Amino acid sequence: MAESKAEGKVEGMAEDKAGVKAEGKRAEMSLRERKKQQMRQTLLDIAEELFSTLPFEEVMVDEITARANISQKTFFNYFPSKAQLLEELLLSWLRQVNLWPLHTEGVTDIRSALVPPNLPQIQEWVIAHRHVLQIIMRHTELFSSVYYSSQVPAGKNLLFPPEYRQPRVDRVKWAQELGLIRGDIAPQLVCEMYDLLRVDIVQRWLCMPDEQANGEIYKRTYEEMVAIFFRGLQPDSN
Repeated sequence: MAESKAEGKVEGMAEDKAGVKAEGKRAEMSLRERKKQQMRQTLLDIAEELFSTLPFEEVMVDEITARANISQKTFFNYFPSKAQLLEELLLSWLRQVNLWPLHTEGVTDIRSALVPPNLPQIQEWVIAHRHVLQIIMRHTELFSSVYYSSQVPAGKNLLFPPEYRQPRVDRVKWAQELGLIRGDIAPQLVCEMYDLLRVDIVQRWLCMPDEQANGEIYKRTYEEMVAIFFRGLQPDSN
């Protein structure tokens, strides 16, 4: 009996040690992952600062790594190229601002189904990052990714991946059920058309001369073009 108790005690101690060891490994991995995320964000912050003032060709990986106090090898472990770094700069921001209420909450008309509630914040970011966005447009394929078919080329980033677009698709579907949007167009296609339109508006504004491309022109063009698009989505327009 005493022997059985002793064996049970030993087994319990072994299990406790194993649990502590496993917990320690999880904590170590969590700390390592946090450090990786912090370094990734540091690189993105440095990139935003440099690309906001310098041409693409004058932003050197050497400068980025010196400011981050890492080696070039470490940099390329995070980003294969400057172009990939630029793409992630925009994509990471899009992930942050892609904030909707519940997918069908607050859908009262066409605009509320398609336009996010933080549109002013998004537009101000676009205006403030005009130079960075010009570089992204000219030196990456991120903007052109909106024209891909369902067959996305291997290794290519999408400006609007499915998980980004899904909340809007759900809201359009709900608006169609409420009779707010014509039902003869697939919700996915409605969202694709909206994305094409707003990317074209941004690219047109980015291609304008600096002395003409003020923020008000960009906002006004968006409102004018989107109003036309919305009229075509009205239930009585088919």
